[in-house]
Amino acid sequence: MAAGLVAVLAGRGAPTAEAGGARFDRESFHQALDAVLDRYVEPVDGSALLADALKHIVAGLDGYSHFLTAAERKALRDQPKDGTTGLTVHLHALPGGGDRVLEVLGVLPGSPADGVGLVPGDHILEIDGTEVGRLLSQVQAEARLTGEIGSEVALLAQRKGTAEPERIDLTLGAGEQRLVVGELVDVTDGRGAATRAALVRVRVFRRGVGQGVKKELARLRRAAGADGLAGVILDLRGNPGGEVDEALVVADLFVADGILTRTRGRGGRILREERAHEAGTDTTTPLAVLQDRHTASAAELLTAALRDNGRAQSIGERSYGKGTVQEIMGMPDGSVLKLTIARYFSPSDRVIDGVGIAPDLELPASKRERAVDEALRVLGLLRAG
Repeated sequence: MAAGLVAVLAGRGAPTAEAGGARFDRESFHQALDAVLDRYVEPVDGSALLADALKHIVAGLDGYSHFLTAAERKALRDQPKDGTTGLTVHLHALPGGGDRVLEVLGVLPGSPADGVGLVPGDHILEIDGTEVGRLLSQVQAEARLTGEIGSEVALLAQRKGTAEPERIDLTLGAGEQRLVVGELVDVTDGRGAATRAALVRVRVFRRGVGQGVKKELARLRRAAGADGLAGVILDLRGNPGGEVDEALVVADLFVADGILTRTRGRGGRILREERAHEAGTDTTTPLAVLQDRHTASAAELLTAALRDNGRAQSIGERSYGKGTVQEIMGMPDGSVLKLTIARYFSPSDRVIDGVGIAPDLELPASKRERAVDEALRVLGLLRAG
């Protein structure tokens, strides 16, 4: 049988190429595709074959691009999404290639995932019996982690620092909606005078979070009294990102002029630049940012915007390194292609994706409990008492 197959492949009409010959091109692809459609031993559903091929092609580009058929798009749109595990995840290949992993980037406080102790850095190996390595796109993973409130999701998770995976059953819930949390910290300034600083933690950038930060800062300023705030610390540790526009609203609170972020497409061409607006900007209150290895996406863009414009210093670990732009393209048949078309760059034109942002003051995870005190020290303040 093998000998016969070799003979067929080597026979007349089967072009051969020496090593280092012509590249496989569109014409060769279409010839091979036509052969499959016209000559495979059983009839082939051309529409399904083309859709499946495009899914694999797009999935091989990066972890953010995907293709959905019209039926898959409708099913995803109609799927209940009021229930959530509270996880933000990232489907990506391990360094050096190999199988994809689904890494936990963020966990909302009070969510089902928080209740079972899942933390950023954990890996999800299976969702409802489906191996993550079989998933082709981020959207497939996210769809499996949402549904009706009260429905169950079964996970196989590899927690950080454990040898064996653990099976976890989660009941989907609404999750904690308080995404901006602030408090006042009693401090002394360089002259030993008693004063107060604001600590504002932003858990994720969803719609309305930018205004939420603005309102929380205003509340803390009023609570601080006539002397105002001696400093502000933005805690972006464990923030997986989200809506870029919301992060830029926060950056615009502190930067009066200059570029906040830019995107570059193929060949490095600038596609868009977002600039600060002077109105309502706080340019005087000392500012610091806390970041860690799970600070990602929009949270990284905020950090870069504040640092590159000389408005803040950052403390912690190098950030995650997630900074790409996707465009959603609807097809005539109702299918949809989501494709990475650009990368985000910092105001000083440093790439973020795959690199992350190095902090001004490095502080390892083992010293996490000291982070706020280190940020205060950078601001010239000391915690009172």
